[in-house]
Amino acid sequence: MLLNYLKIAWRNLRKDKFYSLINILGLTIGVTCGLLLLLYVTDELSYDRYHANASQIYRVVSHITEPDKVNRWSSTQPPLVKTLKQDYPFIKNYVRFFPYGRVMFRQGEKRFYEDDIYAADSTVFDVFSYKFIEGDAKTALDQPGSVVLTQKAAQKFFGSRTALGQSLQTNDTTFYKVTGVLEDVPKNSHFTFNALLSTGQNERSQATNWGGFYILSYLVLPDNFDTKILESKFPQVYDKYIGPIFKRMGIKVTYELQPLTSIHLYSNLEGESNGNIGYVYTFSAVAFFMLLLASINYMNLATARSAKRAKEVGLRKVMGSLRSRLMAQFLTESVLMTVLALGASLILVLVLLPFFNSVSGKDIRYGELLRPGFLLIGLAIVVFTGFISGSYPAFYLSAFEPAAVLKGSFNTKGGSFFRKALVVSQFAISLIMLICTWIVYKQLNFMRNHDLGYDQEQVLTIDYQDRQPRGSFNALKNTLLANPNIREVASASAPTSNIGGRVIFGVESNTGLKEMGFKPMSVDYTYLKTMGMKVLKGRDFSEKTPSDTLNSVIINQAVVERMGWKEPLGKKILLGGLPQAGQPAPPTAQVIGVIKDFHQQSLYNPIEPLIMLCRQANGVVHIKIQAKNIDKTVAFIGQKWRETYPDCLFEYRFLDQDFESAYQADELRGRIFTTFSALTILIACLGLFGLATFTTEQRVKEIGVRKVLGASVSSVVVLLSKDFTKLVLFSFPIAIPVAWYSMYKWLQNFPYKTDIGVWVFVLACLLTLLICWLTVIYQSVKAALMNPVKSLRSE
Repeated sequence: MLLNYLKIAWRNLRKDKFYSLINILGLTIGVTCGLLLLLYVTDELSYDRYHANASQIYRVVSHITEPDKVNRWSSTQPPLVKTLKQDYPFIKNYVRFFPYGRVMFRQGEKRFYEDDIYAADSTVFDVFSYKFIEGDAKTALDQPGSVVLTQKAAQKFFGSRTALGQSLQTNDTTFYKVTGVLEDVPKNSHFTFNALLSTGQNERSQATNWGGFYILSYLVLPDNFDTKILESKFPQVYDKYIGPIFKRMGIKVTYELQPLTSIHLYSNLEGESNGNIGYVYTFSAVAFFMLLLASINYMNLATARSAKRAKEVGLRKVMGSLRSRLMAQFLTESVLMTVLALGASLILVLVLLPFFNSVSGKDIRYGELLRPGFLLIGLAIVVFTGFISGSYPAFYLSAFEPAAVLKGSFNTKGGSFFRKALVVSQFAISLIMLICTWIVYKQLNFMRNHDLGYDQEQVLTIDYQDRQPRGSFNALKNTLLANPNIREVASASAPTSNIGGRVIFGVESNTGLKEMGFKPMSVDYTYLKTMGMKVLKGRDFSEKTPSDTLNSVIINQAVVERMGWKEPLGKKILLGGLPQAGQPAPPTAQVIGVIKDFHQQSLYNPIEPLIMLCRQANGVVHIKIQAKNIDKTVAFIGQKWRETYPDCLFEYRFLDQDFESAYQADELRGRIFTTFSALTILIACLGLFGLATFTTEQRVKEIGVRKVLGASVSSVVVLLSKDFTKLVLFSFPIAIPVAWYSMYKWLQNFPYKTDIGVWVFVLACLLTLLICWLTVIYQSVKAALMNPVKSLRSE
């Protein structure tokens, strides 16, 4: 029986090649997009799950509650997890990562800068399942002076030679012995590194100070452990260890346990750049809608062509065929088309996967296509799409009454209404995606062009890696300024995209001195001028006032707003908090200037209250250059840098490119969304084109009669187009509220956002209407130009 169904389905498919092609093409696009989006979603959901005990690992994050604000940080104090393990024996293990950032290593005569360097406790390989290529995971970081490299770093340092047992030297003359080489940390990790140093030579790792939050801390808890048990202990930890430091400032500290597998999609702490579960839901919905649109195309064309299948159904019923068998026949046809589409889709996925990886920023391998889970989902897509596509045509066509069909009194009015509803649904979905795509790019463009409060164009930045060379900064600065293509040279404590943690200051409030946490930044005399920052009140630091390095600070507007000052100039700032009994009084400075707020980080983060201190030769050099002869100017800077600091590599970046990278993840997602938005419209247009073709075929004699009676070509085109125009217009009031609400909720994730704007909806609706007209106008014009003699003649 099944073989017979397949034979008939194949014959029908070959008989109507045009409609079969449209259906298979629509289904192929829908299934291909569904599979690619499924790969994306699967990758997002796989983060950190490759660790053997991933379900037992938790990251400890800090909640710091000040009297006027709450901060949530992914970092903690060094003693925290070590103390928790000692006080609560049910904790199975812990590990801490101490950030070193960017480090220069020496290997013989070779020198390399390497990013993402951390020191880690020797328990790191007991907690996390990183794969060793060389060395022993159990002892790799036990001894002081040990380093474990990733495969990429090992090849960079040692080429094809064995790295195990080799020595590396940092620029501060510390030697490390390579005790292990790991496979590169998988991309589906919330946390990556290029090298791990042992903590034996790291004084910070032995610190018992509870005042600094700068490390990443992880715990291993028993399987199926109720985290509320440990979280209920945190107030006791605060009272015992932390309270003596922070209580007098009115600061409350508590902690949260984040499951390792939830960090990537559910954590959005300060300074983090993770994924978002909202995008997983969005792309899953897009995949579903694309399959649904392709299914709607099939249903539309199947019911539109019902008149051609009506006599077939009538004859089958007269010959004794049961309705259930007719339904099975029509479902077999839809499943066969879906199977053919799946085969074509798998080939397309293989071809498009490298391109999809480049667009999405993923590293999905071909092996993912052979995983049993993925193959099962592919089979589920066939079943789902095949049955959804064929369900209504099967019920509709199998319900024909043979007597009415064979008498010629059969009509398709009910099917016509359903087809119209499906077309409205298609264009409503397409319009929603078009509007959402438009607003996503409007927001990204807003962030790229938003006034940051400083001039980042043609600003070249170089990081110092050690304190020793900075003594020659003034000599370097004077040498560089002799070049007419270099406008300004300055230094600051860190790039503007990452100023660092907070420091406790004693601040003169309207009710007396208070201890409060602010972000500090060290800058030299020319920093504000170099960066084009605007002084709103008071003055800049000045070389003519040497005391500025001791008793002057500059603040931003956010500090004024936080403190509620009417007149900020002259306010006292104690550098180090309020005086404590038995300790020397901290230095006291005064506010000499207020600058316009500028974005220290990307626009995903609100502007922080900032206190600037005047210091010379800070950790980052900023060089403002002319827009012309950039290559020659950079070469000149490199030459003078190497002459001044022969032991330091010259590596630079441009500040605007550095800032743009903060939006790279969203831009990649935007490209994906745009691509699939365009494809949803294409699928809808394929269906509309098929319906327009079939409609003109049905009305060919009517058109011939109208032309004989004097109808013009334009009136015939309008006649054939107006029904489809009405359907698209009906989709507008459905799509607009859904798109507006979705984008309104999405924009709430941004502290600084664009307005949605009425014109977006107007232009999107006009564009959708134009696409509709372009889709049907070819068939309409073709039918209108047909010679009525041909259409009216009787065979």
